[in-house]
Amino acid sequence: MTTSPPCSGCVYIIGAGPGDPELITIKGFKALRKCSIVFYDATVAQYIIDHCRPDAERVRLEETLTDNPALMEEVNARIIAAAQAGHTVGLVQEGDPFIFGLGAETARAAARHQIPFYVIPGITSAIAAAAYAGIPLTYRGYSSTVAFATGHTDLNKKYTDVDWAKVATGVSTLVVFMGLDNLRMIVQKMIEHGRDPRTPTAIVCCGTTPQQHTIAATLGEIARRVEENELAIRMPAIIIIGDVVGLHEELRWFEKPPAEA
Repeated sequence: MTTSPPCSGCVYIIGAGPGDPELITIKGFKALRKCSIVFYDATVAQYIIDHCRPDAERVRLEETLTDNPALMEEVNARIIAAAQAGHTVGLVQEGDPFIFGLGAETARAAARHQIPFYVIPGITSAIAAAAYAGIPLTYRGYSSTVAFATGHTDLNKKYTDVDWAKVATGVSTLVVFMGLDNLRMIVQKMIEHGRDPRTPTAIVCCGTTPQQHTIAATLGEIARRVEENELAIRMPAIIIIGDVVGLHEELRWFEKPPAEA
């Protein structure tokens, strides 16, 4: 087993996992306990932050990039300054910091300032929320390819640079992050570029937490179903499109535990 060496003047970029605090990795916990200053997203479970060193300074990041586009530069400047002052700095982000997270931006800032950094992967919500909903992203005879996409790439959540013409039929299973605001557009683009409107589709909200809720329908019907269940929709949420969603009712175990459990 390999571990990162103790360091001062370095940065740990730690993935906290998808929501269930017990899904953070052992390596993530070990790195967290080394840090003298910890910056963490407000969405990270308090249970995880409680495992910091007792003397660690804890900096909770309440704002989002939507609220404050300059936030990432400000946070990175504080992280770099703390590392240059000799601190062991942690940045804890929900999910995996390198999958639609901002960990790579912090890593690049550290690299530009020649500050050692270590990346501790986290379980991404795409994998964990799907598993908790009883949806295997790959399954023999159903899906042998998976792609992750973002539902928006601008701060106003109105634009995406995804090449839907290639994505629509290019992979068996598509998982879309941050896509609820653009759900109708995503559905339209997928069908317009050849995806069968009968394709099973699911929205998994608050994956791996006690508030998890799944809405399943066909691709052509999913937007209407979401609108009908608007009060049940909570963020964060992922969209899963593919035949594997058809296994949800048979394999669901978290929201509806088996009778013998």
